[in-house]
Amino acid sequence: MQFLPAYSPFLNAIEEFFSAWRWKVYNHRLYDQMPLIDAMTAAAQEIGAEECQGWIRHTRRFFPRCIARENIACDVDENLWPIRHERIDND
Repeated sequence: MQFLPAYSPFLNAIEEFFSAWRWKVYNHRLYDQMPLIDAMTAAAQEIGAEECQGWIRHTRRFFPRCIARENIACDVDENLWPIRHERIDND
């Protein structure tokens, strides 16, 4: 039998980028302000290198536990919380 973890998008930094990007596109209220492609472009430009580096750090933090086959859990949206000390991982 092969151990397979539960769906774990937090182990893939691009999943966290897409989650943030999706909410930024949504916040542009494209139904009345701009075409979808413009909202997508604007949202992508709002995500900086610091955020991307944070998602990569967060993902890498779980690698040793995954290799050890430990049970892992994470609130995917915790990385989007604006108040750092309220995050579960406190990075």
